[in-house]
Amino acid sequence: MEFTRSWAVRCLVSCAWLATLACSKPKQEEAKTPEPIVDNSDDSSGSGMGVMAEVGGLNEEKVEKTFKRLQPAFTDCLMAGLKRVEFLGGEVQFLVEVSLEGQAGAAFIEHSTLGDSETELCMLSSIAASKWPKPVGGRIGLARSGLTFDVPNDVRGPVLWTSNNIADTLSRNEANLSECGSGGPFEITSYVQTNGTVMAAGIAYSNAASQPAAECYLERVRAIKFPSPGSWPAKVTFKR
Repeated sequence: MEFTRSWAVRCLVSCAWLATLACSKPKQEEAKTPEPIVDNSDDSSGSGMGVMAEVGGLNEEKVEKTFKRLQPAFTDCLMAGLKRVEFLGGEVQFLVEVSLEGQAGAAFIEHSTLGDSETELCMLSSIAASKWPKPVGGRIGLARSGLTFDVPNDVRGPVLWTSNNIADTLSRNEANLSECGSGGPFEITSYVQTNGTVMAAGIAYSNAASQPAAECYLERVRAIKFPSPGSWPAKVTFKR
């Protein structure tokens, strides 16, 4: 009987030790569980935790791909413009404010020597209809890209003027232009016919508050009578 009692005590102690070990094992495994990995590959702006900046970052590779997808639409806009101005061409720099939803909340042409507002607005419409990568770490993202459109090879380009060629004309029309108000800065490009009238004009600026003044400038520049460039139309870019 003594042997049996001793064996029973040892069994109880061993069982209790095993039970203790079994209970402690999940805690050891929990301590070894790795931290979860957050995947931000979808360019989402997060759940809004913490303070969000006004301007966040954009995936540059995806921005470049978006502009590349838009190039056929830009080309269509240019081809339509060439029907109005056969030697249409120049540099264009786009600025797009991308919302948290990946939409173009606002789009501007912040630099342009294209010289045709209809073509410029056509390109901006294509930008507005496109899907953009979502900004990270901010309420908006800023996407920029520049393109150069050459004058068709089989067409003679316009005579290139500098702002000095039209300085006297702008001075005579300063009071009329000043009525358009402040804003900008603005970059205006015009094609001038051989009789001095404006064939087409475009304007570049980079903020929504400048739009009313920009529209006013375009209207009044189109009404200006410039000097004759001679036997072939001219092109001139100037700033205000």
